[in-house]
Amino acid sequence: MVSDKLSSNVLEHSVSFTVYLPDGYYDSFDKYPVVYLLHGSGGDEQVWANHAGVRETLDGLIRRKKIAPIIAVMPDGGSSWWIDGSAEPMQTMLRTELIPYVEKQYEADTGRDQRAFAGMSMGGFGVLNMALSHPELLCAAGLLSPGVDNEPSEHSSARSDTGQFVRNGKFDLALWQNQSYPALLTPYRDKSTTVPIYIESGDHDQQATPIMMAQLFAELYSTQPEQVELRIVDGDHEWLTFRDALPRALAFIQHKCKFSRLSDAVLTEE
Repeated sequence: MVSDKLSSNVLEHSVSFTVYLPDGYYDSFDKYPVVYLLHGSGGDEQVWANHAGVRETLDGLIRRKKIAPIIAVMPDGGSSWWIDGSAEPMQTMLRTELIPYVEKQYEADTGRDQRAFAGMSMGGFGVLNMALSHPELLCAAGLLSPGVDNEPSEHSSARSDTGQFVRNGKFDLALWQNQSYPALLTPYRDKSTTVPIYIESGDHDQQATPIMMAQLFAELYSTQPEQVELRIVDGDHEWLTFRDALPRALAFIQHKCKFSRLSDAVLTEE
């Protein structure tokens, strides 16, 4: 794992991020697919490694040839919800600064078909927003217990009076709804590009409930029935659920994107 930092002109501050590099990275001149992993509320660039076992998960999936060797990039997004909101244009930073930086500084493939996003909770909200707003950027998306409620709870960081959904000094529900998937689906359906989307959440989750996930799935299924999958598993809105969902999300991404850095790799399925 490598620690790195980007000096962002868009945000006017630096952005820290952690990078997973697969075994053999420094011995090869090949280009690698990239998966961007977006954390949840209260997280940072370290949480995927410290709490979701991302190194062990990726090492195991690659070793067992469930996925091709990849680079995984885990930026610190604070409580931005990974969008362009009232406080800062975080999504613009991802699109116009972080992706180009990674593709210049690392042995990263630059094709859309070799770039994907996955996110947990708040990160799932951001990944869904990115996929629907800019489908030309990613070949697949993984949503782990995504925060897609019609109205965020009073305990949600989305309601911060200094956050991304603030108007006149207080949380504005209309700003939240403008960034949520029901408002983004109509323009997405008018685009020529579709993003395959994987959704997984726990059956005891009160923040990303099975009903919310089923509603999201139904909306996406009506648009792209062959390009969306839903799993409801035993679990809550917790690290154990996120950790166990990650391999399935990455396997879905591998299947849809057909990452092919190794021409002689024989990828296996469960």
